[in-house]
Amino acid sequence: MTSKLSPRIALIIIAGLFVLPLALAWLMYSGAIDYQPAETRNLGALVEPPVPAAIESLAVRDINGQAASDWSEHWMVLYATPEPCGAVCLADAEGLRQVHRAAGRNQQRIRLLLLGPGAQSQSGALGELYPAFLLATDPGGSVSAALDAVSAAQGAATPGSLYLLDPLGNIMMFYAAGFDPNDLKKDLKRLLTWSKLDEQ
Repeated sequence: MTSKLSPRIALIIIAGLFVLPLALAWLMYSGAIDYQPAETRNLGALVEPPVPAAIESLAVRDINGQAASDWSEHWMVLYATPEPCGAVCLADAEGLRQVHRAAGRNQQRIRLLLLGPGAQSQSGALGELYPAFLLATDPGGSVSAALDAVSAAQGAATPGSLYLLDPLGNIMMFYAAGFDPNDLKKDLKRLLTWSKLDEQ
């Protein structure tokens, strides 16, 4: 003989299946339940807390030497070019070109900044490689100081390293010299899928 649930109990169970996940999500969002995943999915080093970079102090030009206007308030991939910018530097730039191209419809949300005299001295070769590169100098040194602080915290050097900045100009991810462009591509894909920070 099988026992049947009363309609009232069945209704309570069904309501619980819908309400419980919503209640848990609200408790986690409000901080009442402090849950932190053991691992994150990012491949670059997360900079916590993000470091403001005072990007307004940068002098940014396009690959032809013209002052760039539409570069802030975007996701910025900032590569600290070594001096001189030799074969490794150009290979890194080629990797950044591939990352930008792979972004597809999100390309307009990303700016590629090459910072330092190394990029200036190789502007011709970099322009042939990818016209979308922007060349940046740091006259006041404030951005370079922020990059150095992030690099030092990661136990790495600044030249040849890569930094991902959010549209507010905060350094939020770091990739040491010798980085794999595919790591940046995967991190950017996740960020651009979920973040609307640059679309506000």
